[in-house]
Amino acid sequence: MGTAKSLGCWLLLAGLDWGGLKTCVRHAAAPVDAVLVITKGGTYSGTYRSSASGVACVRVATAEPVVLDGCVLAGPGHLIVAGEGADLTVRNCRGQGLPPTVDKQPTGRFVDAYRPRRLVVEHNEFTQTTGIGVNRWASPGAPAQTLTVRYNQARNIDGRWRNGGGARASFLILNTVQHLPGVDVAYNEVLNTPDQSLVEDNINLYNSSGTAASPLHVHDNFVRGAYPFPATGGPFTGTGITTDGDAQTLAAATGFVEADHNQFVGIGNSAMNIASGHDVYYHDNRAVSSGYLPDGRRFSAGFCGLGVFNYYRQPGGVFANHRVADNTVGVVRWGGHSPSADRQDEAPDACAPCQGTVHLPGPITLATEQAEWVRWQAKLALNGLTVGPLTAQKTGN
Repeated sequence: MGTAKSLGCWLLLAGLDWGGLKTCVRHAAAPVDAVLVITKGGTYSGTYRSSASGVACVRVATAEPVVLDGCVLAGPGHLIVAGEGADLTVRNCRGQGLPPTVDKQPTGRFVDAYRPRRLVVEHNEFTQTTGIGVNRWASPGAPAQTLTVRYNQARNIDGRWRNGGGARASFLILNTVQHLPGVDVAYNEVLNTPDQSLVEDNINLYNSSGTAASPLHVHDNFVRGAYPFPATGGPFTGTGITTDGDAQTLAAATGFVEADHNQFVGIGNSAMNIASGHDVYYHDNRAVSSGYLPDGRRFSAGFCGLGVFNYYRQPGGVFANHRVADNTVGVVRWGGHSPSADRQDEAPDACAPCQGTVHLPGPITLATEQAEWVRWQAKLALNGLTVGPLTAQKTGN
């Protein structure tokens, strides 16, 4: 444990240049479910490429601590899969999603984890994937056995199928990760390009919760873009962030969530929704949308900046105790009326807890959106932070 393991390649290609990295590449030989299956703890690096939707690049099949450091991954399926009880750190890795090889299935996730006991995803770059998915959690143990997602660069979260249509995809989705203290989702940079991506909720918290003493904390992230496909179409139900989930009891519902100092730019439907759960606190965030795509085409899928509504008709004691305060919003909705014509900073009749909203002066333009990017870069510089891998190599587009 703790030493880098250079794993032999099945196929050595002299002079291979994929994404600017000349190295040997390990390929999957059917029938297997992953190019590399890790059964022993330690630190692993290397280049792993899959050519089939059903074959992951790396599968972690041990509860011993595993670190993936500096890996280069590409494939149409999940790039990294972690099984029950995994203790996994993914850092300085680069992932490239490839087109699916089967119908009615999108490109896989960068990380897909089922009931891990510790998961750290930091300083990575991944493109054209369906993001990070965490499905349930092993029983909370030591304070360090929690979820950390920080300093990552994601490009084009993409749920499209090769045969038309698509699936819901997120930069980060937590499914039934309940009562977990210490969760930190921070300083991630997510950029989605119109007509090259299909994201639903960039961040979706589904029946997932922190604790009263340690809320699930989502802060200081920059998220740009949530569009239908094609981007000029509609209707669209995506968001920047939403609390979600159909649980009908306090213990099972999404709860104890704090989201602050995030920036959501050019988001279709709603920048920030509370659609489920209890004790959700959104404050000091920024939401800006000009009503135009970056190339100047009109963007008609926008609805509002802030929305709070009981989508699942949860009982009064379950959908309760929400606070939405001191957010700065300037969202164009063609035909909207809040606070002025063609604006909808707050959802009509669905923002009762919203207080102290700062409405940006109009007009809200593409230049206003670009100013948010400048603000984000200044924030990183002020805090001495770098997002993405801390090494120089880059994956291909």
